[in-house]
Amino acid sequence: MKFIRPSRVDGKVAAPPSKSMMLRATAAAVLSREETLIRNPSLCVDARAGLQIAEALGASLERSIGAIRIQGGGPLKDKTLRCRESGLCLRMFVPIAALFDHPLILEGEGSLLKRPMAMVEAPLRQLGASCKTRRGFPPVRVKGPLGGGRITLDGSLSSQFLTGLLMALPFCPGDSEIRTTDLKSRGYAVMTLGFLKSFGLTISADDNLENIVIPGRQLLQKIDYTVEGDWSGAAFLLVAGALCGRVEVTGLQLQSLQPDKRIIDALELAGATITIGDEWIRCEQNNLRGFDFDATDCPDLIPPLAALGCHCSGRTRIFGIARLKYKESDRAGVLQHELSRAGVRLEVRKDCLEIWESSLGAAVVDARGDHRIAMAEAVAALRSDKGLKIKGWECVAKSYPRFFEDLESSGGKVG
Repeated sequence: MKFIRPSRVDGKVAAPPSKSMMLRATAAAVLSREETLIRNPSLCVDARAGLQIAEALGASLERSIGAIRIQGGGPLKDKTLRCRESGLCLRMFVPIAALFDHPLILEGEGSLLKRPMAMVEAPLRQLGASCKTRRGFPPVRVKGPLGGGRITLDGSLSSQFLTGLLMALPFCPGDSEIRTTDLKSRGYAVMTLGFLKSFGLTISADDNLENIVIPGRQLLQKIDYTVEGDWSGAAFLLVAGALCGRVEVTGLQLQSLQPDKRIIDALELAGATITIGDEWIRCEQNNLRGFDFDATDCPDLIPPLAALGCHCSGRTRIFGIARLKYKESDRAGVLQHELSRAGVRLEVRKDCLEIWESSLGAAVVDARGDHRIAMAEAVAALRSDKGLKIKGWECVAKSYPRFFEDLESSGGKVG
C-alpha cells in the first residue's frame, strides 16, 4: 500500500507524455508507408500495448533515448492483437485491423472484458468487413478489407470507435460518409481530426461532427511527431497545488486540442489561483469554493475534480457522469464508496456527482484497478487529517507510471 500523509506541496513537474496522442501516433505509423519518428514517447502500460499491436500488424520498431522509429507495411506477425486493458486500443484498432484481408482477433483483459463493443459490428459490416463480438463484449473478430461507404454511428457510449474509423477510412478504396448521433466526448474526435490533418489527410466535418466526409485512397505524409504533455495526468498535479500549496506543470500546450485542458476552467471556478506561461501552468492554493462543472466532453477530469470538491466549501456538482460506469471501474460509484470510507460525503444523482466539503479522516481505500481512482485518492489525501492508505496503487502505470514519484518530488509525503 501507499500511505499519503497530509502535505504542503511546492514544486515543478514535467507533464507525462499523452498516452492518447501516443496511441494515435502509433496507429498512424501502422498506416503510413513512410518511416515514423515519435519523440517524447509515452511508455505507460496502454502505450506499450499499442506498440505491441503495431508490431503484430507488421510494423518494425527501433527504440532510442527519447524516441521510437516505426516502419509500417510489413507482413502480419500475429493474428491476435492484445489490447490489455486499453479501451482506446481496442476500439481504435478494430477499424484499422479491418483494413487487412486476414482474420484477426482483438483481445482484452481485466476490466476491458466488461466494456461494451456491440457498437462496432453493424458499421463495419456496412463498410465491407466482417465483425463479431462475444455477445457485445471482447474479444472482437474482424476480417477485411474495408471498402468504404455510408454509415450512421451512435456515439452515445464512446468516441473511441469514431477515432478508429477516422484513422482507417482514408485508406479504403472508396469514399466514406459518417453521420453521427448523440456523440459524446466530441473533443477527442476533434483531437484525432487535428492530428490526421496535420499529416496531410483530407477529412471534412461540420462543427458538431454530425456529418463527416472522408475521401478514400489517401496517403499520410511522413510523420515526425513529438508527443505533447498530458492534460489528463497534469490535472491531478494542478489539483494538488490548489489543495495544499503550489505546483507548476511544464510541457503543456495551451493550443492543445486535448479536452482535459478544461481543468483550468474548473480550477478557476473553484477559486484556485492560476498563472499561465509559455507551455507551463502554475496552480496555487486559495480559498476554495464549491462549483458546478459539466464534464460530459471531458469525463477523465471527474476523478481529480471529485478530489478537489472534497475540500471546497459548500457543495460541488459535476455533471456528465453517466458513462463513467464503462471505464476501468464504475468510477462514480467507486469514488462514492471509497472516499466515503474517509468521511467524504458524495452522492450519485443520475448524471451528476454531488460532493460536500468534508474532513477526511484516516482510512484504507482501494483503487479498484483504476489508475484515475488511485490518483484521485492520493490527491485528496494530501489535505486529509491523518492521511490515507491506498491499496492497488500500482495501477497508475496504465497512464502515468511516475505519478507517485512526481507527487513526492513536489512535496507530497508518500510512504
